[in-house]
Amino acid sequence: MGTEYFKNEARRSLWSVHVEAWRRSGLSKRKYCRQHRLNGGTFDRWLRHLIDAEPLKIRAELRREERRERLRKKPSPVSKDQRCRAVQAFRAMHVKRWDGAV
Repeated sequence: MGTEYFKNEARRSLWSVHVEAWRRSGLSKRKYCRQHRLNGGTFDRWLRHLIDAEPLKIRAELRREERRERLRKKPSPVSKDQRCRAVQAFRAMHVKRWDGAV
């Protein structure tokens, strides 16, 4: 089912009523679906769509923000002093090689 299916207001209203009635009933999903002659898989999809959609969006946005924050605060893997020494050693090694080749 595409996202257009879940945007239909009539369907959305019908399934919202069922989801809310199920929550208040105290019945298992299976028993509620049997009593109301609903397809269990369809009920689950609507349940996920109606209940989980907003929290999932919020969680995804929080994760993105945390990732951005970590990237902003991420320390360089090598301190500047160590990096300078590594560059100096690399250059010295190549200068020696060039001096020997000449």
